[in-house]
Amino acid sequence: MTRQIKHLQNSSYLFVLIAFFLSFFVSMLFGLDMEKAKEIYRSYLSPTSEFHRTVLSYINNDLPIYRFLKIYMVGSTEKTETTKKTGDYLEAIKPLETANSDEERLARAVYLSYWEAKLNNRSFGRELVKGSPIFNSFFNEYQMRLVDAFGNYAQDLAAYLFGADVNLPYVPEELRKLRTDILGDYEYVPVYNGEELAAITLIMKEPEVVKTLSDIILESEKSAQDYDPEMLILRTRGTIFRSSYNLIAGLKDEIASEFVEITPKERNYAWIRWIIYAGIVLIWLYVYKNINIPLALIIASETVYIGVFMNMQSTSDGMIYGIVMAIALLFSIFYFLFKKQPVLFLISVLTAVTLFLPSFATKDLLMPESFSSSPFYSTLVNEVLEEPLSVVQRRLKDYNTTVNESIEKFNAVLTDAGIDVYTLSDEYVAPEAFEKRVEYVKELVKKTNDKNLTKQLNDFIYFETKRAKKVEKIISEFERDFRKFAAIGSDTFRNKLAEFAESKFQGMHKDRLLKAISSTPKKAYVTLPTYKAYYSLSAVILISLSLFLIALKRYEAFIPLVGALAVSVLTLFRTQNVFVQVGVPSLSVYISWLIPYTLVLSFALGFYWLKENHIILRRRERV
Repeated sequence: MTRQIKHLQNSSYLFVLIAFFLSFFVSMLFGLDMEKAKEIYRSYLSPTSEFHRTVLSYINNDLPIYRFLKIYMVGSTEKTETTKKTGDYLEAIKPLETANSDEERLARAVYLSYWEAKLNNRSFGRELVKGSPIFNSFFNEYQMRLVDAFGNYAQDLAAYLFGADVNLPYVPEELRKLRTDILGDYEYVPVYNGEELAAITLIMKEPEVVKTLSDIILESEKSAQDYDPEMLILRTRGTIFRSSYNLIAGLKDEIASEFVEITPKERNYAWIRWIIYAGIVLIWLYVYKNINIPLALIIASETVYIGVFMNMQSTSDGMIYGIVMAIALLFSIFYFLFKKQPVLFLISVLTAVTLFLPSFATKDLLMPESFSSSPFYSTLVNEVLEEPLSVVQRRLKDYNTTVNESIEKFNAVLTDAGIDVYTLSDEYVAPEAFEKRVEYVKELVKKTNDKNLTKQLNDFIYFETKRAKKVEKIISEFERDFRKFAAIGSDTFRNKLAEFAESKFQGMHKDRLLKAISSTPKKAYVTLPTYKAYYSLSAVILISLSLFLIALKRYEAFIPLVGALAVSVLTLFRTQNVFVQVGVPSLSVYISWLIPYTLVLSFALGFYWLKENHIILRRRERV
């Protein structure tokens, strides 16, 4: 009962200590110079900052290439234990490694989280900073470093106050007065070596901290007879250690908030147009009892927005206009099919198909030789070839498992047949020697009269044939993928593929893969579907909207139709913005050749609509 009371008393001291530390550390923050860190962070926001220019170059030039190549090679699905996001991509820059101080590391961590928000068109808030992988990497490392240092200091402090001969760099005078000899002849070995001394000194200079620690020490002295010296010291250290750990872990909010407050706010007022639209419709409906004119104005406004201002990186724009396009196309296809309007039905179907047809080609998305010096290169190699859950590694594991099983089963069946495996040539245990193993066992079947052994041998032949087919399929898949990788890879990357094949395969399988890599010519360009280019995607959305309005028999259909035609003309320009994925900047590329699907569809739909609706054309038909 006495020990429980003492434990409760120690717990109350612990809570007092945590409460005080939380208020005190908001300004002190572990001895970090927060003002200096914030000043460094502000400098990074300036276009003249060297670090800003470096990061901006990596983000605008290397990040889109890395993500495009990764998606092209192995798909967009992340084969990792956790789903990756923009912050994970930016970790490849490794901004913390070249920082010279904790203040600089903190500033860089927050600055990269700022870019994470910017690239995802999200507001830069506290929760985003706290969720940033780079910020967490800094905070967790510094937190553990400080907690360990404070724990070691607390242990030496306890030992010193209990009578051990310890030379601490700083001990408050109030605590020195509590020193007593209760350890006797116990020889204590100090553990604190001066790390994080500035932060610890600031902590220990606070009167409330000293008072709380004094109470803890006094309570520990009262229970000294219950423990041996070593246990007494460690229990006292543990109390202070837990208090500091809980304290520091709770300060992540404070750090994030301070940096969010000094970051210039970027406002996006595009959403206000929806309020304006609603206001115009309500006013016009109330005054004139119809919505024809406001509807035309809204459609015209959205046509301009889709053609000029739509943000392909924006989650909201992508969701809104993706849903609009999908609903418009599906409705148009089924409506014109039901109404037996074959021309409009065909245009609707072709518009949907056009989205996924290769419509332009560019050399700019082939892996340049200079990419091997990019920080994203090693990340790409890791994700394509080395990540344990990647397609290549999972297939390699399947290959090794099947080959090893084949050789083990072969050894086992020979042992059962009374044959010494080591008397055979090495060619029988080569990874690709399935046929040789099958032929050898078939010969054994002919020579044996033992029914049980014959069954074992036949079973081996059956399953070995299946294993051979499985491995052949795996190797064929490796050949296919390696050709795909090599076709767009730089010479450095092709060499990396060859090194991978050399280290992971043997015999004929290795030779086949090396030949697949070396014999694959580099692509002259990469072809991309219509939806990957900004103007082409905008044109398809506008064509879809026009088809939908035609189905509703609205004369306003001509507005998005004219917009689609204008935007389709822009697809003829040699420089186009290519969409890679959400959270990654678009890339401006030079087009080698293109097929103007959207321009043809716009002309076809425009001609048909005018033919069906324009009075001048109808009069000419009568003549």
